[in-house]
Amino acid sequence: MTPQEKAKDLYDSYWYCLFQSNIEKRNYWSQQCALIAVEEILNTLYSIPFGNALDNELEYWNEVKQEIEKL
Repeated sequence: MTPQEKAKDLYDSYWYCLFQSNIEKRNYWSQQCALIAVEEILNTLYSIPFGNALDNELEYWNEVKQEIEKL
């Protein structure tokens, strides 16, 4: 899954959970929840000793974060 697809997937997951809110609030909170999830992943990855595979994961999740911020 590309970072853009993953960003949209995370955002959509929260968007559907927040269906009782108005559209403006739903968009804002979906983005915030998705960013929190990615931050948790990044914090976990930063706590692991670095290696080539980890570098790729960090790059991927940072790109996902950037894509969420564009939504």
